[in-house]
Amino acid sequence: MEGRVLLIEDHDGNRELLSTQFIQEGLEVAEATNGADGLKTAARFMPQVILISTSLPDMSSLELIRRLREINRTKHTFLILFGDEDNRQERIASLEGGANDFVDSPLDPELVALRVRNAIKRKNLENITDPITGLPAGRQVHDELLNLLRTPEGDWALMHFRILKLAPFREAYGFMAGEKLIHDAARLLAEALAHDEIENDFIGYGGRDDFIVITHQKRSAALEAEVQAAFVQSLVEHYGEAAHAQGYIEVDGRQHPLAVLRVRCVTPADGPFYDIRSLSEAIAG
Repeated sequence: MEGRVLLIEDHDGNRELLSTQFIQEGLEVAEATNGADGLKTAARFMPQVILISTSLPDMSSLELIRRLREINRTKHTFLILFGDEDNRQERIASLEGGANDFVDSPLDPELVALRVRNAIKRKNLENITDPITGLPAGRQVHDELLNLLRTPEGDWALMHFRILKLAPFREAYGFMAGEKLIHDAARLLAEALAHDEIENDFIGYGGRDDFIVITHQKRSAALEAEVQAAFVQSLVEHYGEAAHAQGYIEVDGRQHPLAVLRVRCVTPADGPFYDIRSLSEAIAG
């Protein structure tokens, strides 16, 4: 996948113009026509870039920016606003309010797409997001683990989801198929986390076919069950019905089981944890 972009715009013409350009350039696109739906879609879709119109029907763009910056899953997302080129004050207020860039109307779809691609590349190069999943990675994951160490009495649960037995799958189906499986697993996690209104949970990519999730303790068991069930069902698409039904694939004359999702969960009660290494060792099992 080349990257994920969310377009929040109520004008049908602008939305179609930009979506068509993004899709032609290989980007994965989600759309919303107002701020409220945009917030819900952002939590589920986990875009790397969000484009926001300054003339939404239900809330101001500044209010939408503020709320996106308050949500843990979107606080680091690259935000591009677009609006009237003659409104200098709007541009200044947007950039001061938390937007990363501003694009003038009327829109040039090729120029907007270029800015979106540059934003995604910048995030990847800065080790802020993972290019395969589009999820926070590297420094962002490190910072979230540090935050847990600062709240040793909190009600958090640190969950580690790792996909096992992927080597035979990659050998049989190819490297790109393996990337798609990881990408789709990231989407399953994001969608599961978006089923409620909790805004301070976190999902990131660990870098070794694994994901880091931080949520509330009371939610961890149900989240694990939901994600496990969705992951098993998703394997039909990746392996095909025949292999999924028999429960294994053959590579070089040997049978290999299908990929599985291993989950580890720790809470403050499992501590004390003195550093990130102790946290990492605990969830490694």
